[in-house]
Amino acid sequence: MTLTNSDSECSLRTYYSSLKEQIKRIRDHLIRMGKMPVPKYRPRIFVAVHHVNWEKHGLVDGWAEIADVIHYDWGNSFDQYAPNWHHRGKPDFNNELIRQVESAHREKPIDLFFSYLSGRWVYPETIQTISKMHLITVNISLDDTVKFWGFREPSGLSGNAEIAPEFDFCITCQSGEDVQKYDTVGARALFLPPGTNPHTFSPLPVSRDITVSFVGQCYGIRPRMITWLINHGISVQTFGKGWPSAELSHPEMNAIYSRSLINLGFGYIGDSQVTGLKGRDFEVPLMGGLYLTTYNQDLENCFIIGKEIDCYRNEQELLSKLHYYTAHPDIAINIGTAGRNRCLSEHTWIHKFKTILSIAGLSN
Repeated sequence: MTLTNSDSECSLRTYYSSLKEQIKRIRDHLIRMGKMPVPKYRPRIFVAVHHVNWEKHGLVDGWAEIADVIHYDWGNSFDQYAPNWHHRGKPDFNNELIRQVESAHREKPIDLFFSYLSGRWVYPETIQTISKMHLITVNISLDDTVKFWGFREPSGLSGNAEIAPEFDFCITCQSGEDVQKYDTVGARALFLPPGTNPHTFSPLPVSRDITVSFVGQCYGIRPRMITWLINHGISVQTFGKGWPSAELSHPEMNAIYSRSLINLGFGYIGDSQVTGLKGRDFEVPLMGGLYLTTYNQDLENCFIIGKEIDCYRNEQELLSKLHYYTAHPDIAINIGTAGRNRCLSEHTWIHKFKTILSIAGLSN
């Protein structure tokens, strides 16, 4: 199926109409709560984010570009998988989180509390306590499509369903349809696709001597698809956990992206057949090569498909497009360049965070 300009325009109109409704609901709530502050050049943001592999250069460094950041990373101090987590670890973590926010707020008033947390980590009551400090509270989630509810555990649902209503608003990144889940629990959500950091993902001045590559873990549908492509004459080089090449360091990953004419993507979430936006949907195009991934309607709100990235709906279409682009590398490069330009103009984390500040009334 080929998408027409009218298809994309209709999708964008629907997207922006929904976005306006989400923003109005959030602003109405902030006004009711008396939380529409005076705009500031550099607001003070408390960022509760634990760095595992991308969180620091994404969420933390992105905020630091436009705000004064107090970053609380609990590191190895708390382990959500410990046997006594629900009875001791989680209460201790919540007490410490409150203490950290109170201490930073006493030192100099905080304007906004931003977190990347789930119900596995935090109690609704903790967010209530932080909100009573007259801070605007915002939580982000990148995997609501299958994990919004999570599992019932001794200390509450592991997903975001129970904690979401206590935040002034929540950012959901995987699918515009996930906003409805927040509505059902009385929460306010804004759909913002993930961002990327151009300081971290930047193409190297090397030749594109790898025709097709895939960087990512070996699980789900991925190994079967890669094997099928190889059996049909496509030479795909794979990198990451579970593949013979093993894991890559970040500099090594950047080098592979930079050397690749075509970077494959698989848009499925985990082992499911459900698609959703991922960080790689923006990190990979930023590297300037052609990004060819599973079709997802939300991608149409982010890129012009066929001109800035390209998508496939099934194996045969993927095979056909790989044959086409390998025979027309100049077209692949032109699409890759356009995709990078789109990311630089609209899809950095700074763009996303400026939107948050604008909605919260904190931007000039």
